[in-house]
Amino acid sequence: MDRRSGLERRSGDVEEAATLPLQQLFPHARLSESEAAQRAAAIEAHRRELGSRLGRNVGAVVAAVDYMLNISGDLVSPTIVEHEALELLEHRSVTDPLTGLFNRYHFDATMSREIARCRRYGVPLSLLLVDVDRLKLMNDRWGHHAGDQALGRVAVAIQKSLRGTDIAARLGGDEFAIVLPDTDAVAGLIVATRIRRSLVENASTMVTVSGGLVELPRDAMEVSAVQLMLVADHALYAAKNSGGNCVVQREYQSEE
Repeated sequence: MDRRSGLERRSGDVEEAATLPLQQLFPHARLSESEAAQRAAAIEAHRRELGSRLGRNVGAVVAAVDYMLNISGDLVSPTIVEHEALELLEHRSVTDPLTGLFNRYHFDATMSREIARCRRYGVPLSLLLVDVDRLKLMNDRWGHHAGDQALGRVAVAIQKSLRGTDIAARLGGDEFAIVLPDTDAVAGLIVATRIRRSLVENASTMVTVSGGLVELPRDAMEVSAVQLMLVADHALYAAKNSGGNCVVQREYQSEE
């Protein structure tokens, strides 16, 4: 009654090994759900074998690294990194160090994903580009420290004006980009006004911004992130050329 068939034993191994955090141990491993279950079972069996040979519990992490390095060959030259240190590195890799917003790398990846999602579900999306007015003049007159403070204030105003689902990034220099999912152009203009008002209400020194806004067209068959950025950029230039401290909205045209 206490014996189990080979199938039952394998099933039990999978269940016991299901708690092994493969995705945490190997976040870049490309394993399907079934492959991960099989690998977890094999690692659990390897852990038991090592424990029997050594007379002690070697632990799931040691067994997993040994199995994937020396038996399966999934690992070639692994580096051991503390999980908290890895999370910090991952955070820094997608974050602008000056403002705490996302960087250009993360923005580009997220922008394409959000366009695809909003098109799939038929919901609106707006893109807002924000540029700090006369930042170069501020740097030349007061030094780069004053310019950095201005950028930080703009970043805070942006963060205070957004929802948790919005994505804000510093593209570089004095330019910021904000992806507003589930947001049409009218609501996007409200967000832009909120950002500008926040800068005025909390101003010890005057800092203003210009903005360019475009809504993702719902009837266009194919719209790329690059095309949408181009339209928003043209709108931003129009705002800057009109004297700044304003937001210009432009409609996407298929020939742009």
